[in-house]
This record gives sequence, structure tokens and C-alpha cells, in this order.
Amino acid sequence: MIEIVEVKNSKELKNFLDLPKKIYVEENTKYVFPLMMHMKMMMGPLGKGQKHFFVAKKNGQTVARLAAKVHRVGSKKTLNFGFFESLPDQQEAVSALFESAQKLYPKLKMMGPFHFRMEDPYIGVLVEGFEYDPYFLMPYNKPYYDELLKGVGLKIAMDLFTYEVKGEKVLSPLIHKGAKMAYASGVTIRKVNMKKIWEEARTIARIFNDALSKNWGFEEFLDEQVKEMVMLFKLFIDPEVVAIAEKDGKPMGCLIMIPNYNPVIKASRGKITPGLVWRYLRRKKLVDSARGYALGVLRQYHGLGVGSALTEKMFQWGEEEGYYSAEISWVLSNNGPMNELSKAMGGQHSKVYRIYESQSVESISNKG
Repeated sequence: MIEIVEVKNSKELKNFLDLPKKIYVEENTKYVFPLMMHMKMMMGPLGKGQKHFFVAKKNGQTVARLAAKVHRVGSKKTLNFGFFESLPDQQEAVSALFESAQKLYPKLKMMGPFHFRMEDPYIGVLVEGFEYDPYFLMPYNKPYYDELLKGVGLKIAMDLFTYEVKGEKVLSPLIHKGAKMAYASGVTIRKVNMKKIWEEARTIARIFNDALSKNWGFEEFLDEQVKEMVMLFKLFIDPEVVAIAEKDGKPMGCLIMIPNYNPVIKASRGKITPGLVWRYLRRKKLVDSARGYALGVLRQYHGLGVGSALTEKMFQWGEEEGYYSAEISWVLSNNGPMNELSKAMGGQHSKVYRIYESQSVESISNKG
């Protein structure tokens, strides 16, 4: 007997949050528990807005979980799902979870997993590359998740690729050629100014809102996301590996790297412990890899080699700061230019993360 319970109190919230402890039990698991504080921030307050958190119980034991939120972008509305986890062989429970969420908003297409925007951390379900460790703010899950989600009736909406770049890799001559062209046209590269972080965050948002506006699924950075960016900069971003391109004194491109803090946080299993604080304070000695988080150039400056100039400079700065490898994560599978640029950086295709969607409301309900 499957029971679906909506999370509305502290007891069920604990069941919801603790489920991964039952799933990733191997001593050598590659799964990295997100910081519980961060998880609760992403979830937000319970019982507010069109947002719901569910657990599926079998014989009184929590076996799967799911969250769903009505998500609005302009005039469009979807039912974004996320925070999905499940024990193995629980197709019935997973189907019941999705059916319960869909019944609340039967006219909306489901999409995800997001937490709850596409630009938020821990996007997608890992479907290839289980042998690799996840990078900071990227998910890791059991291989059977793809089968469970397809079993609900979800279809592939988009795959996201990652590329592994080792320090010894040599940049393609095309990168150097493009960078030379950019510099010849008057492009300069500088580091982010943390003394003007609010101004810089708004500048970066403006660049990405233009540069990525044609990408599949991209959502505009609004004031709320600017605030989140500032918090990210203060807590986790190393300003020495954030590059801003300018021409005629005006910012027109940006490349952000995020240090891979997973080696720092993994042992804490999601808790803020004295050991975690100590490792965080020593992070410069413990972290030697980073994520290529975002690269964007204002569309009017495409073709000048600005992306190549940012990449070339970042290889130099990264090595100077002790980052000897990186993961470019993530790249849309249909973004030909960025996939080619990733390969030109010496990147080796490593992982695939998947976004799903329901083709119709019936595709979920009929599977339930």
C-alpha cells in the first residue's frame, strides 16, 4: 500500500530531507550531500505559494520524494518538479508521487528536475558518467532514476553535457587566434571588483540576459537572482577566477568559475560542523579544481573572439590560483558553438544530465 503525504510539518520535513541517507549508503559513494542549510533555502517556507513537497510511504517507511511548483515565465506556466529521490524498485511509489502533483494542476505540463528554475543548482538527472565525481552544485544519483522517470511517462526535453578539462591540456590554436583578434579590436579582460559587488552582479546579469536569451529554457536574471548571485559571490566564488571583458570601457562579456568545494563539504554529510568550518577556512589548500559555470558575450559583439579571450585568460589565472582541472558544466546538447568551444579548450566529454517533460497531462495520469 502506497501512501502519499504532503510535507506540512517538521516531522515530515525530516523524512523528506533524510531520504538520501537511505539511498546513498555505500562507504565509497560519489554522492555529496548538499548542505542542509542550502537545501532549506532552495525549498523555501512550507505551505506558501503554489509549491508542494511530497513523500511516498510504503508500509510506513519513506521510499521516495518529490517537489512541484507552479512556475511562471511571462505568460507561460509549467509545473516544475525537483528534489526527486527514490529507493530502487519503487516505480509504483514514484508514479503515485507524480500523479498526486499533477492532479493539483491538471492543465500544466510538468518539467524538471529543477529546484525550481533552470538556472538553479542541482539541475537534471545524471544518465551518463556515473564513474566521475560530481562537481560543486551538480547532482549525482543512482543509474535507475532515468528508468523511474520514463516509467512515469516523462519524455526527454533536453540533455546537458559536461566536459572535463585537465591542466595539462593545451588550448586549441583557434582559441589563441580568436583571443588575438579580440585584443586587436580593443577588448580588455579584468577581474571582478568585490568592492562593487552589487554593481558587478547587475552587470553580469545584464550580460547573461542578452547573451543567453536565445538558449533553450533560459530564464532572465531578475532582482531575486541578482541577490542570490551576490550571496554566491560572498560565500563560494573566488573573485580571482571571474573574468569580465570590456570594450571602450563597457562590460560586454563574462566568464565565471566556481571552485569545486565538494572535497570540502563531502565528509560533513550536509551538516555545518567544526570540521567543515575548518576545511572551509583552508579551502585554498584543499580545492584544486573548479567548474566552468557560465560564459556569455553580448550578442552585438559575437564574432570578435571575446569568448576565446576570456577562456585564454582564465586558463592563465586558474593555474596561477592553483586550479589544475575543471569541469565545464553544463552545456546544452543543441548548443553547437559552446560544445565546440569546450572541445577546443581540451575538454573531454564526461557526463550527461537530463531534463524531462510530460507530453500531456494524460501522459502522467495514465501512468499513475
